Amino acid sequence: MLLTYSRFHPLLRGITMSDEFAEMEEYTMDEHYGEQLQKDSEEEKPSSTIMHIQTPMGPVSFDMKQYDDVKKAVAATHKKGPQTPLAEQLMNSFIGSKHKRDSRYWSGKLGIFMKLHFDTYLKEEFKVTEEFMIDQGKIRAPMYETIEVQEENRLRYLAIGTRFYQSKTNPEYQFITVSTVDHDGDHRLSVYTPSERTVLVNGKDADDLIAQVESDFYQYGILKGEFFDLRYNFIARDKSIDELIAWDENVKEALWKDIIGFQKAMPKLRESGVPNSRGLILAGPPGTGKTMIAKWLAAHSDITCILISAEMITGRNDIKSCFQMARKLSPTLLIIEDIDTAGALDRRASDHPLLGEFLQSMDGIVPNHGVITLATTNHSNKIDPAIADRPGRFDRIVEVGMPGKEQRFHIFHHLLQKLDISRNVTLEVKEKLAKSTEGLTGAWIRAVVQDSLILTLMEGKTKIGKEHLFASLKDVMERRGMAYRVAPYAPPQAKAKADVYVQ
Repeated sequence: MLLTYSRFHPLLRGITMSDEFAEMEEYTMDEHYGEQLQKDSEEEKPSSTIMHIQTPMGPVSFDMKQYDDVKKAVAATHKKGPQTPLAEQLMNSFIGSKHKRDSRYWSGKLGIFMKLHFDTYLKEEFKVTEEFMIDQGKIRAPMYETIEVQEENRLRYLAIGTRFYQSKTNPEYQFITVSTVDHDGDHRLSVYTPSERTVLVNGKDADDLIAQVESDFYQYGILKGEFFDLRYNFIARDKSIDELIAWDENVKEALWKDIIGFQKAMPKLRESGVPNSRGLILAGPPGTGKTMIAKWLAAHSDITCILISAEMITGRNDIKSCFQMARKLSPTLLIIEDIDTAGALDRRASDHPLLGEFLQSMDGIVPNHGVITLATTNHSNKIDPAIADRPGRFDRIVEVGMPGKEQRFHIFHHLLQKLDISRNVTLEVKEKLAKSTEGLTGAWIRAVVQDSLILTLMEGKTKIGKEHLFASLKDVMERRGMAYRVAPYAPPQAKAKADVYVQ
């Protein structure tokens, strides 16, 4: 029977031996082994390094000195000097061992848009020679993701990975970008340039490449001239929205002059040293179409438009960030919807810190050149004098009141045009509906039409009749009475009669 050291001694198990120890002498056990063992023992000297072990398969002997030599030899093969990380090795091979690093991060979708703009900024002059990511010490394919942009289009961008760039005309112009995502979701971009030579990108030093790209982004990037909200979700511009609004012509004329007309004058005002920013408050009860009017203004504007609703403002820095973005993308129409909900218009909301920040953003140290601020509110009586009574903050308050009879007729006519109606729904019926809905907002009139459709379908019919419309109107008026509370915008009869006006 053949036995090796590693099979019987625990210390030898798992040891990888060098070639000179790979074929160690094996002991042969036979019926004469005991005699040979005794003979060897007699010949051993007191300083012998031979060790004898009794095993279930019989006695085994081996030389401890030889084992120690093997262990030292194996340890010697495992000794290694300091190792340079793989990523650094690859960088050193491309731009040299001495290089400079610049890094910046942006939150949320803004960081994604910045990464996309890097591609746009560099594609004419530079090419990507290598693209990869390092994962657990190995080279792997980089990580790409997609994002939805305008008109439901999707763009692909490098989320995590390293790129080696080289000039298409001058091979000496080389640099490296590293795209990462921080633990909090911020998108980070780092640029590495060689220390011992200058690299030019579009005629400028690549050491300042991130600042160059960022500046270019705000002038020509994906957000410039677009309509989007505070979370960078794009909003479609639709000029046909004009048909949905039952206009008070005085309101329409005032808004066109103060918002659309002012945009055309902004460049000349700046050249003349006259402030080219202004603020306007659109005030009116809920349901009178203030949000729709704001979107109408955005649809007719050829400048950047940013929509901010109260629920998007979650912290003090949000308002400051809004105005910073508006200035960078100017000229800009900044629409702040239901601003009173956030507590930014009323000094009485003493526990809310937004008023001070809002005032500071409107006319603080940094001027809002090229920014038009349009705020909507349901409560003009809550507007703080510090905001309303000072030019440069809000220069004008435009009241959007309850729709008159002609406006109500227009709303009914427009909504019913889109539906199947019976022949008995005549112009006279629409006139009667308009007359019967005094004190209703556009939102309540819409509810009348929608409920009439539901009644029609419940009866198994396909066309709305006048009976459905008047039945729906009766139901809506009853619901209004249940929800009624006196409000500053209520018509005169509402204060005496609880079933006339409701928010």
